[in-house]
Amino acid sequence: MSLLSDLKSFLSSDKEPKHDVPRANPNFIIDPGRIKHTLRLLVESHVQVTIVVDDQSYHTCRILSVSEKGLLLDQITDHETHKKILAQKNIRINAKLNSVHCNFNCLIIHPYSDNDNAYLASLPERIYYPQKRAFFRIPLVDLETHAFNGSTEHSNDNVSGFIYDVSFGGIGIAVYSNNHIKKGDLLSASNMTLNNGQIIQADLAVCSVKRAPQERFTRVGCKFVNIEPAYKKCIHKFITACERERVKKQPATRIKNT
Repeated sequence: MSLLSDLKSFLSSDKEPKHDVPRANPNFIIDPGRIKHTLRLLVESHVQVTIVVDDQSYHTCRILSVSEKGLLLDQITDHETHKKILAQKNIRINAKLNSVHCNFNCLIIHPYSDNDNAYLASLPERIYYPQKRAFFRIPLVDLETHAFNGSTEHSNDNVSGFIYDVSFGGIGIAVYSNNHIKKGDLLSASNMTLNNGQIIQADLAVCSVKRAPQERFTRVGCKFVNIEPAYKKCIHKFITACERERVKKQPATRIKNT
């Protein structure tokens, strides 16, 4: 069997590939771009959220849209609760995204002027989202279209294989077992092919190396250390498109109230 067929067999099993990438803060999303991305995922997933007011009462709601102005929240139908929210203004929102509970605080600015049945709320400064990693990892399909080529900086050994997941901070690659690669290596001038055929170039720091006797490939977790803004933007667009496609394919039964 080839590396590609071995990798496909592994990924289709119940195992989950893991690689340890250093995390600045695994519990909170604080980057404004990632905050908006997370909120838009809640919108696209049609997730029911819960508004918590100062008396610790819980009220089911939904995020209708996300813009530069803030969040558009579906209005609570109960009149007393509606008045309480407008008077209090500060609320907490609880939600569940990708089976992970998250929450954030925001401020009700005012009832949305173009929609009497909605609230306009400020964008949160941070979102509590206790992931094990700093960035979402998007598993890839059509692995043969995601080729990887690079070389170790000091020994100049060629490293080639396939990308099996990607995040804003790095990638997971499967390489041939005879590649001599170790944690701490720098893969310089690496080329990564996205499924639209676009070539991304970047330097990568090797954060973990996983070898298993039963596998004829090595799983390598890497983080981006030198990447041009234009390439970074391409990766962000690619991840967003992959996540949207993944959400579309989720069975309706997986979308539940939180």
